[in-house]
Amino acid sequence: MAILLPSNENITKASKMLQNGDLVAFATETVYGLGCDTYNKEAIHKVYETKGRPPHNPMIAHIIDIDAAKKLTPNWCNRCTKLADEFWPGPLTIVVQKEKNIPISACGGRETIAIRCPAHKVARELLFIFGGPISAPSANRSGYVSPTTAKHVESEFGDDLTILDGGPCINGIESTVLSLLNKPTILRPGTITQAQIETVVGEVVLDISMTQSNSPGTSKSHYSPSTKTLLSLSEDIESQSDSSSVAITLYCNPKITQIKMPTQPKEYAQKIYSALREADNSGARVIYIEIPPNTPEWFAVNDRLTRCASG
Repeated sequence: MAILLPSNENITKASKMLQNGDLVAFATETVYGLGCDTYNKEAIHKVYETKGRPPHNPMIAHIIDIDAAKKLTPNWCNRCTKLADEFWPGPLTIVVQKEKNIPISACGGRETIAIRCPAHKVARELLFIFGGPISAPSANRSGYVSPTTAKHVESEFGDDLTILDGGPCINGIESTVLSLLNKPTILRPGTITQAQIETVVGEVVLDISMTQSNSPGTSKSHYSPSTKTLLSLSEDIESQSDSSSVAITLYCNPKITQIKMPTQPKEYAQKIYSALREADNSGARVIYIEIPPNTPEWFAVNDRLTRCASG
């Protein structure tokens, strides 16, 4: 069925597909998700099989509101409510204990569940019509660059997958993942920062793992182009003369082909996955990425770039 405009008719059609155990890709404000019914074990298996996703990598359950979130965990607490009131709908994922009736396969074989209330209009309309949680990782082959447009999804899965087109994702990188199993702990950085979360729940620990954790997307090599990718200093990129290479740059002026990026972290995040896909499709032998500033506002971007260059 390929790409569909997000009309009421098409969103209703997509909802019925989910109810029948099929998969639907849909836009969120972070990246496009590959969605299934959270309670349908066969559909969950289809997601992992379609992506080639390791079974220990959990998915995020997308919900419409706090009441829906409470049905997924026996441990919804005051901290959860405060965070949801402040950041939902939005790019914050909360990890809590899962309810027993939720298939463990939707949670990467774990007794925890990652929950998010997305802000994107298409995602919210789909959730409203579907009437339940939709579990979804990013709508791409496992480990590859995350998709931020419907065309990105189509380029990997073709006409075999129904895709609700919500336009380019405005955040461009995945949500912040916060575990509330004990002391609030960030497992994956995103556009909602540690400082913002601490204004709501007090001290927050950073535990940014390079192995798979209770959060999606924490393996060492992830978000990676097929082309060899190197994080490089400005002067090293400017010294390159190989015409078969391409550089994703901030400030430097290389001799080789370059993809110039915004110098502000928010705008950079919006465009980085598209830039990586463009570079990967260029036929280049090597992709060089100019290392962004090592400051707190660049933390989430640098996390993604470090993982994308680890392959």
